[in-house]
Amino acid sequence: MTVCIAAVCAEGANIVVAADRMFTFLFPLNTEFETEERKVEQLGPTCVALVSGDSTAGTEVLAGARNKLRNQPDAKILEVAGWIKEDYTALRDRRAHETIVAPALGSDFKEHSARGMTLPAYLQPQPQVYQQLVMMAGQHNLGVEALMAGIDETGACLSLIVNPGVLVNLDKLGYHCIGTGGIHALTWLSLSGQTRSRGLIETLHSVYEAKRAAEVAPGVGKATDIMVIDSKKESHHCSDEVLNALKRLHSQAARRSVPNLDQLRKVFDAE
Repeated sequence: MTVCIAAVCAEGANIVVAADRMFTFLFPLNTEFETEERKVEQLGPTCVALVSGDSTAGTEVLAGARNKLRNQPDAKILEVAGWIKEDYTALRDRRAHETIVAPALGSDFKEHSARGMTLPAYLQPQPQVYQQLVMMAGQHNLGVEALMAGIDETGACLSLIVNPGVLVNLDKLGYHCIGTGGIHALTWLSLSGQTRSRGLIETLHSVYEAKRAAEVAPGVGKATDIMVIDSKKESHHCSDEVLNALKRLHSQAARRSVPNLDQLRKVFDAE
């Protein structure tokens, strides 16, 4: 119930990321609201992650990578993505055990597991029950997707971590979107011709327009955060002046077939 966008540009010298601020509680509350909390999670000076789905699980998945990167600041971005993948897999396995396996097999299952036994004696006459639990645990979905973007001396890196703990490298395409609004944003970027070679200002405009296109999807908020990751300096959030310039360009879209980005470039350069 969100939209998170990342696009590499300027031949890998920059990455533009964007997200809304909508949080959704499903059954039994069935409510959604926008907050001041940003969804762009900064892991390091030039490394960020965006999470869609269960925000509590997402926070836990990213915590380990953030701590490791603090102790190993020279780690490669792809290595950080690997840490997130490992933590994702570990959390999924633990959640499956806690919510499916352990409750079904009883309080003594932990003791049986500690002794290296996979099938308690009382289940041996009915192995199909255990097989069913194994199948259910294998199908357990953590309900989280993580989009990680960063730049190091090897260049820009864009990765996706999804259930059941699969790491997908997106460097070739150079952009991706996740969340309920992801398909809308991804379609907009594809139709607009977004590539790694597109300039920073043009990509900034494209990512903003993709975010606005995603707002028709359920659970996507109107508030917008945009961050620019720079290969030569630390990443930074775009100011209200830049966001207002983007908003003005969006409102002029119906009157202009080709947007005039001069004013946006002037405001961004001044920042």
